[in-house]
Amino acid sequence: MAMRVILGGGGTGGHLMPGIALAREIPAEDDSSSVLFLCSDRESDMLTLKRYGFAAKPLPSKPPSRNPLAWPQLAWGSLTTFCSVYRIISAFKPDVAVGLGGFASFFPVVASRLQGVPIVLLEQNVVPGKATRRLAGIAREVVCQWAETVRYFGVKTKASVLGNPVRDEILAGTRENSLERLHLDAAKKTLLVAGGSQGAHAVNTMMIESAPALAARAAELQVVHLSGHNDREAVADAYKQAGIRAETVAYLDDMSAAYRVADFAVSRAGGTTIAEFAACGIPAILVPYPYAADQHQLRNAQSLAEAGAAVVLQQEDFSPGRLAGMIGTFLDNQVLTRRMRTAALAQARPGAARSVLGVIRGYAGAIESIDSAQPLTPQTIAKRHT
Repeated sequence: MAMRVILGGGGTGGHLMPGIALAREIPAEDDSSSVLFLCSDRESDMLTLKRYGFAAKPLPSKPPSRNPLAWPQLAWGSLTTFCSVYRIISAFKPDVAVGLGGFASFFPVVASRLQGVPIVLLEQNVVPGKATRRLAGIAREVVCQWAETVRYFGVKTKASVLGNPVRDEILAGTRENSLERLHLDAAKKTLLVAGGSQGAHAVNTMMIESAPALAARAAELQVVHLSGHNDREAVADAYKQAGIRAETVAYLDDMSAAYRVADFAVSRAGGTTIAEFAACGIPAILVPYPYAADQHQLRNAQSLAEAGAAVVLQQEDFSPGRLAGMIGTFLDNQVLTRRMRTAALAQARPGAARSVLGVIRGYAGAIESIDSAQPLTPQTIAKRHT
């Protein structure tokens, strides 16, 4: 069945990558289908979508300001952006629109709904983000990764638990090829350190401070560290001073290589990161971002820990000795590591992209007339969410 699909959202890899995983399934089923991403104006979004070969249009996507002096400029910018989005959608004529989460998803979803296009939302976190909560009332369905997420939506919102779409290449390749690609030693255990698509300064600092305490394990430990650009040299130097073999990169296009070599991980707890860890069976020490809205990373981490697939280290509880000790436990206790790997795989939903495709296929072609008895307007949307 040929479809025309809008995917709106981005700003972080956690929102964008599930959209890419889903979008790759659409032409695979029918190559006459068309996909258009309406993403944030961050350079990383456009570079990523260009690398995957998807058509995309960037939208200014600054979140609302709390400074009243900025409101007039923000209102004018929002109006012009919304009008631009509305025209793009009108010209593209989608059969269905998918909100990927984040502030960048708001205008594409609302503009699509005003034109009678059925809406499906993806929610990666245990606690739904603000955009998803505000848009749920105008969506046909919200697809969740976690069963406990459903309770955050009212009885009038259809919510299903189908998982978070994960890219096929995450599961591709072999450990041997990946070790060679990353210049690593097959005889050592590999720690993957990841702070999200942009890196995480606090996680980088933790590893820099813990490196001296890990020096005694240099004969058996090596590290793949995704640091972001700003801290790469400092992180690489810390491992070098400690005598630890490490591949420190600002960003890694081929995440499947990192996942294939990883025996365990130290990471933030974004919803998409967790879905990928589960798909690859990677036990993790999760360090939730402490300033995330509604503590959603903490709830993600706790859910995976309750399943036996991770342990949680809150940022305020960090000490170099504590983190080094936790890493040492993974190195020493292979029974624990195998048990956690099995628990992680049990949380995986490798068919999530196909399942979500089935949902949007069901709504495609169900374009509504906007001349209904209760037409949808920006005012009615605002009233639902005040």
